Amino acid sequence: MSDHDHHHHDHSHDTHPHQLQPPHEVFHDEKAGELVRAWITNGHLSLSLNAMAFGKADIWGHVLAGMAEQVAASCAEMGHGTTAGNLEEIRKNLTADLARAAAKHSPLSVKS
Repeated sequence: MSDHDHHHHDHSHDTHPHQLQPPHEVFHDEKAGELVRAWITNGHLSLSLNAMAFGKADIWGHVLAGMAEQVAASCAEMGHGTTAGNLEEIRKNLTADLARAAAKHSPLSVKS
């Protein structure tokens, strides 16, 4: 077994060559807090997150919508489509993926 076959060692002070920098604004707000780090690794989404940052799950809908809007606008700024068009494409995929996730975790499909 190599060192990377498990995730029990501490990487909290390490940096990764593909790591993004925090947004500039966080350095000017003493109350700023990181919510999510998202990576694609081995073909899958891998998250480190503060899931209970808001005390309950429903606020995450607003966070995810805000993230979608920023992604759509950033893609448009980089010459890929329009913000509205990109947001619609994101919405289509998000709606389909959320429906699959809901079905997967439905009491009717969860086996005890």
